Amino acid sequence: MSFPYRCNRGDRVKIISGKHKGADGTVDSSVFQRSVDLPDEHTPCYHVLLDCELVVTVNVKQVEALT
Repeated sequence: MSFPYRCNRGDRVKIISGKHKGADGTVDSSVFQRSVDLPDEHTPCYHVLLDCELVVTVNVKQVEALT
């Protein structure tokens, strides 16, 4: 089974929805677990190190790659 992971470790991303909307950060890893905005579901997610040095788990649909 494959998941829609579009980013790799080290890619710069912007969070486009949810609690951390508008924050920029760097993908640390791809995981399959609960996220900050979907705490009751296991979904494809990223661990993202935000520029403010906070690490968050966000669903893959909540990020877009920065160019």
